[in-house]
Amino acid sequence: MKGPAGNASKLKSLIDKHAPAEAPPHPRWSDEFADDPVNVFVHSILAWEAPLAQADAAFAKLSSRLFDWNDLRVCLVDETMEIVGPRYPNAFARLRILRNTLTTVYKRHHKVDLAHLESAGKREARSYLEGLPELPTFVAHRVLTLRFRHTLVPIDARILAKLQDAGVIHADASEADAASWITKEVASDRAVAACHALHAFADATPDKPARSAAKARGGAGAAKGGPGREKKTAPKALTRDAGGTGAASSSAKKAGGSGKVAAKAAKKATTTKAAKATKTAKTKKTAAASAKPAKKAKAAKPARAAAAARSPKKKK
Repeated sequence: MKGPAGNASKLKSLIDKHAPAEAPPHPRWSDEFADDPVNVFVHSILAWEAPLAQADAAFAKLSSRLFDWNDLRVCLVDETMEIVGPRYPNAFARLRILRNTLTTVYKRHHKVDLAHLESAGKREARSYLEGLPELPTFVAHRVLTLRFRHTLVPIDARILAKLQDAGVIHADASEADAASWITKEVASDRAVAACHALHAFADATPDKPARSAAKARGGAGAAKGGPGREKKTAPKALTRDAGGTGAASSSAKKAGGSGKVAAKAAKKATTTKAAKATKTAKTKKTAAASAKPAKKAKAAKPARAAAAARSPKKKK
């Protein structure tokens, strides 16, 4: 996007407020944890679109139940879900990505290991992680920042939405726009602090309550014309008369409504009257048609008598 993607002063205040004084005091953020890039890789996938507390809990469960990360690669997704729990955010899709990316790493190096990125250049390491199929950009950038000290600030949809609600990022900015702009605004030695601060801010900010479908429709009775239905009123500017009082318009509206009712009643009465007249005419026509054969029969008798009188009698 053209121009800055957010408000620089608000961003600085937010990072200063939520950045930890030092690395998070969690045992999994110890030197032993960060020494293995795969630890950071797995934790980052668990932290994608999820609170850090849930990611820490899920990481602890996986670490205690599995011998190593190669076990995670060979486990079925359903088996891993039993360990993490089905209520984890986007559990199935997340764990499928985790399993597939670990499988890709194993096929390339015959082991689940990312140690080769230690000696790789920054561009090569970034290209490798961003090129893993299905892997979210947030995960690649988080691993590069927290483990390999790249100057990147990972942003996912969850963090972006809360930054936009707080007015830090513009509403039309994408994840890529926001990540690029924040990375430029943050000093290289503050990238790790910014990464933790933005995630902590997202975790501390409550989600907006979702609007219920019934409320969006104006209540359960709205669809059926019940008590929950809202009246649609025209804007005031359209209902006011020339004097600006709006009284004439209201009277005209009522008169117009009464006229419509009267016209509808008159039309119904006319239709009913026409139907009755048609029915009466049909009844009379039927009666006349049934009377004709009887009249013809009566008229035929005198005619035959007259014809017999006029005809000469046969001689015996």
